[in-house]
Amino acid sequence: MDLVLTAEGPARVLTVHRPHRKNALDLSTLRAFKAMARDLRRDKEARGVILTGSPEGGVFLSGGDLRALEGVRTARAARSLALDAHAAVDALLATGLPLLAAIHGDAFGGGCELAAACDLRVCEAQARFHWVQVRFGVTTGWGGAARLLELVPRGVALRWLLTGQPVEAREARDVGFVEVLCARGEALAEAVGLVRAIARSPRRSVARMLRLLRETPRLDRAGALGLELDLFGRGWASKEHRDAVAAFLRR
Repeated sequence: MDLVLTAEGPARVLTVHRPHRKNALDLSTLRAFKAMARDLRRDKEARGVILTGSPEGGVFLSGGDLRALEGVRTARAARSLALDAHAAVDALLATGLPLLAAIHGDAFGGGCELAAACDLRVCEAQARFHWVQVRFGVTTGWGGAARLLELVPRGVALRWLLTGQPVEAREARDVGFVEVLCARGEALAEAVGLVRAIARSPRRSVARMLRLLRETPRLDRAGALGLELDLFGRGWASKEHRDAVAAFLRR
């Protein structure tokens, strides 16, 4: 299979397994994300999703498989392709589970965009990010520019996207694109550790906090405060809150 779902404790690891194409994504793989997301929504034991690529591919993810997508020649067909990628990401985010990237090797083009779509990025020190879209005559198409501008200063995004030069993992960490920098071979274990830490809190509580953190940057101040008040009220009235307070008072 080109897309493999495995369990690591409370973490669900979603691996793009296309080593023969350096973990590049074709249309069928993009659409398979939606089917996997349906399985994840039904998985009551899942507490986080980790996106990664097959180590045999030598890279994290390579974005679109240009050989497989050679028949995409019109603006309309390209837009349809991009919408499939958007739908894949949206399906994973709609699970209500934290989405992490375990980056064990270089990311290229759309692979960088998928990393940007994740809530947290765990990256090995030797990995690099190649925002090469401009060198292929296109812009980002999978939501990458908007998400990158939410994560790093505008000048940094401009430099990365306009030059297409490789970005070292340490620089990506220093400017806020990467949250956890680790040694070679440790990205997946570090990401699983983060999911285990998240799993110590009630699933619904995490889902509410995750929604707040995802939506706030896209709202004006009034909208952000309104969302926070609504989610805080729901949380305060929840069984999770009552149980946590009762346990605290018994100490």
